[in-house]
Amino acid sequence: MVETAQRKLIFINRAALDELVSLNDAIGIVGAAMRDFSAGRVNAPQRAVMTVNASTRLGLMPGTMPDLGRFGLKVVSLSSDATKFGLPSHQGLMLLFDDANGQPLCAVDTYALTRLRTAAASAVATKAMSRPDSKVLTIIGNGDLAGAHIDAISAVRPIEQVIVWGRHRGKVEAFVQGLPKFLNQNIQVTSDIRQAVSLGDIICTVTSSQEPLVLGEWLRPGQHLNLVGSSLRAAREVDDEVVARSYYIADSKAHALSQAGELCHAIEQGRVKEDHVKGEIGDVLAGSLPGRVNAGQITLYKSLGHAAQDISVANAALSRAKESARVVAVDW
Repeated sequence: MVETAQRKLIFINRAALDELVSLNDAIGIVGAAMRDFSAGRVNAPQRAVMTVNASTRLGLMPGTMPDLGRFGLKVVSLSSDATKFGLPSHQGLMLLFDDANGQPLCAVDTYALTRLRTAAASAVATKAMSRPDSKVLTIIGNGDLAGAHIDAISAVRPIEQVIVWGRHRGKVEAFVQGLPKFLNQNIQVTSDIRQAVSLGDIICTVTSSQEPLVLGEWLRPGQHLNLVGSSLRAAREVDDEVVARSYYIADSKAHALSQAGELCHAIEQGRVKEDHVKGEIGDVLAGSLPGRVNAGQITLYKSLGHAAQDISVANAALSRAKESARVVAVDW
């Protein structure tokens, strides 16, 4: 007679995830996940997004990683009205399963997981593609991902100055005031987005903008951009000129060609062709593709987010769950 396995479902909230997986841990985990993805060791169809109402969408991101013995599904709501209720715009759960027996193992807070793995992915790309002597970081936007990106980019490059731009100066100043006091960088708030872009060695766009905020004519040789905020085909944070001038690397080439708004628009307008996407960050990490060809090149990483990142970070948190008193385990 086969003995029935004990069924426990572990819940990992934001506090527990922060305790279990550090930013530096996540950078290494995400890098390995993207190498595995580009090497064909991950099965992850493109995300499915459906409209719930005028302000809310439901996103589903499934994937399986046989090398980890795990598969999972990220379920996330994206609501432009959530902040009116004091809630983050991205909410949901990442469900992780054992691929040997199909058992659900844990549920992870999507807001915390997305924030961590997205910043880690930008750090991975920045280390692989930006100039090693990059010292000025420009953050376009002051939402959920802004602070995490200051931490993440500073972990891989010797950042001395951070320039922050947002639509509402008061909110930007409040954001900067809320940053940890131990930061040793010079942090500057500006209302001049053109100046913010032109001064940055590394530029991270972390907005929900539907129309381009950053223009290609503002760029200078040697800069690196991480386009992070928009994950839908209809949304663009930068214009066609930025895309056309850049050495373009994606997390997933197939996903970028179908869902990256900036790239799709530039292709539709005839500014670039599909082969403008040079490859994936996993290819760069594996050494089969350069992160940049020369110091004067403008490099760009398009981050749409990937299930491999979510599964890998969630699995790392699960493997360390017994170390945290914050984790809750319930009979299943």
